[in-house]
Amino acid sequence: MEEMFDRDEAVKYVMNDLYIEGDFDFMKTEELESAISAFVDIDYKYMQELGEEPYDEDAVYEMLLAAANERLPQYKTYLMRLVEDYMDFMEQFLVDEGYVEWE
Repeated sequence: MEEMFDRDEAVKYVMNDLYIEGDFDFMKTEELESAISAFVDIDYKYMQELGEEPYDEDAVYEMLLAAANERLPQYKTYLMRLVEDYMDFMEQFLVDEGYVEWE
């Protein structure tokens, strides 16, 4: 099966945007990178399973938030924002790399 996008590049892109934003500087780098890696894996698997069906942002958000709460329970009050930022940055990655086009 052909890859939809480069997973490692997606993680790198999102992590870079998070560093630039600076809102999660209080988290350990390895914790944040582990969470973002898991988010990309969940998102990628979801996209693979979709086929031609539309991407359901609400469903993905819930899956990512559950994963975040499992991985980083100590940051519970910040996880909704982390997932939202991830989704925004991942969308921009897909647009920048030419995987998604807006009409």
